[in-house]
Amino acid sequence: MAKQVISLPTCHSSNDTARQLSQKADTVEGTVVICHAQTGGKGQRGNTWEAGAGKNLTLSVILRPKFLNVKQQFYLNMIASLAVKEVVNHFSPDSDVRVKWPNDVLCNQKKISGILIENSINRHALETAVVGLGLNVNQKEFAAPKATSLALETRSEIELTLVYEQLMRTLENQYLRLKAGRFAEVKADYLKHLFGFGEVRKYIGEFRFEGVIEDVTDEGRLVIRGPQGRKSFDLKEIEFVY
Repeated sequence: MAKQVISLPTCHSSNDTARQLSQKADTVEGTVVICHAQTGGKGQRGNTWEAGAGKNLTLSVILRPKFLNVKQQFYLNMIASLAVKEVVNHFSPDSDVRVKWPNDVLCNQKKISGILIENSINRHALETAVVGLGLNVNQKEFAAPKATSLALETRSEIELTLVYEQLMRTLENQYLRLKAGRFAEVKADYLKHLFGFGEVRKYIGEFRFEGVIEDVTDEGRLVIRGPQGRKSFDLKEIEFVY
């Protein structure tokens, strides 16, 4: 990771820039695009990502995971979430840090990171993947009431470079686990740290209901046992109720 780094003072979205670069044959795997101020940061469900300029990490990593087939693509979300979770715990060891399906990381039940992965598919395998990561580090005020940062949780500011270097090391280690075919191990770790796993929680789907998360499929569908039995949902079909 990060043998090639493109640092931009401002951009619309690091994922947009990285996606354009990923289409060039000479762009090496592990290339990182860092954007210190995004004007159009993207999140899941068409949301924007709120990030104060120069206070947080907003970056995208270009991968070429041709060893993954289309049905395994959610493993990239798993390793990215686990990498961020590990970094947050490194700097805030006393915090309760969980990965939240499909693309968030929670610190003490508040959102500290969002992940957006955009894949390019060639037949039945992944050609390229752009892993967009937003991690709140030193921002202390948010419009969203359930957002937080490392500075808020630790009550001290942290040098962005230290967080970035730790994130690159951790993400590389997670990616190498995937490359080595340790899928079951990755999946077990993801479920171990998954918010709501094995717990009775409230959800909104076609109707509001209580259920227990029992699994996440390789394709990324959330499996919940609810009043209608065991069903799987994609990200547009269900939402958590806090």
